[in-house]
Amino acid sequence: MSESFELIKNLEFCVFDLETTGGNHKTDKIIEIGLVKIKNFEVIAEKNYLIKPEIRIPEFIQKLTSIKEEDVKDSPIIEDVIDEVLEFMGDTILVAHNTSFDVPFFNSVLKRLNRPTLTNKSLCTNLMTKYLIPNLMNSNLNYMSKIFDIKHKKAHRALDDALATTELLLIYLKIYIDKGITKVNHLYYPRGRYELDRANFKVEEDSLEDIKAKFDSLKNPHIVTIKGENGVILFALPCNNTPAEKALIYSKLESLEWKNLTIKLVGPFLEALINYNSLFNKVDSSDKGEIARFLWKEHLPTEKPPLKDDIRGENILGTNFGDFIIINNLVPEQYNIYPTNALSQKSELVFRFPGHKKKLIQYINSKASKISNNKLKKTLFNPLFKQFLDTYILKESEKGTMFCFKKSLPAKNQEKFFKEMENFMKTNPNPCSYPKYYI
Repeated sequence: MSESFELIKNLEFCVFDLETTGGNHKTDKIIEIGLVKIKNFEVIAEKNYLIKPEIRIPEFIQKLTSIKEEDVKDSPIIEDVIDEVLEFMGDTILVAHNTSFDVPFFNSVLKRLNRPTLTNKSLCTNLMTKYLIPNLMNSNLNYMSKIFDIKHKKAHRALDDALATTELLLIYLKIYIDKGITKVNHLYYPRGRYELDRANFKVEEDSLEDIKAKFDSLKNPHIVTIKGENGVILFALPCNNTPAEKALIYSKLESLEWKNLTIKLVGPFLEALINYNSLFNKVDSSDKGEIARFLWKEHLPTEKPPLKDDIRGENILGTNFGDFIIINNLVPEQYNIYPTNALSQKSELVFRFPGHKKKLIQYINSKASKISNNKLKKTLFNPLFKQFLDTYILKESEKGTMFCFKKSLPAKNQEKFFKEMENFMKTNPNPCSYPKYYI
């Protein structure tokens, strides 16, 4: 971690935000610039400029930004402040929450003024969000401020947006350090390296004590995968933070010739089970029985596991069970829906509620049609795992930890369906604090 800290601490950043009359580089003008300079993880300077655009500010921009015509009538034009802005930026790394807009727009102004365009390296916190938190459906600055408790008083005002982006950048820099960043280039392209929902360990780099400490810090259900040479899966287990799970994993790490270990966070334990199915099919046949017995003992201790000759491949949920299941997602305000006969990531829809009502109904109608016409592609399960999964679902549905419903409910009465969905949300608040809490 100290090496990662040293790698980043001497970098100098300039976070900036533009408010403009619109998105057209040729015809629109800047009306406000906010700038914040960071060095050694601290804000060392900030600037804000209201700019007279010399063209009319559209009504919707005035409403969006609260910048009125009279607010800028006595402000300098861009030519009068451009040198000061460029001096403030200097040779720092430029940062914005949407560099694909801010940097090209600013460069278009420089071209119009016959100035050289920016040559600074740039970072986009919006793009970083998509790399670090790929399961997040919304990455706008307002939402990021909400989930990370960033004070963001005036959205769409340049300095306030720049200050919020600054706080988000500092959070991400801390994450990079926590994750052990080894190259500055990884800041610009972190894909596949620092996702917040997973941690990767290598046998030659990480001690068993470090791994145990990581497991002890986990709060969410997760899936553990242990791989050997050439990525062969040696062992995998869906986990719900129990001592017995950790003991089993540690015993495997001590006995197997492993190379890589991955921990991936999920939402409720049911999501871990659904996502685990493909891994169960890949573990050695000799381990399948051990894993199945462990799951029954650890997660359904009051149930009697089936004898080998009693294991059935068909769905034991019964015809009266719902056609769909909705559960919480790892991300607060996000949910997963699955057809009961197609429990897999391929068949799921991740949605926000109530923002995605229309999208949700379209998904249900599409899957319901396939169910009615017997065209829904069912997920294949090993019977050994399937009987445990179905029994677990039955028990959890009795507790009300999932929203199960027949396809006829939203088809006949959408209002009632949405009301039941809202009741489920009220009685099942998402316990996860992801992505504030991450691996």
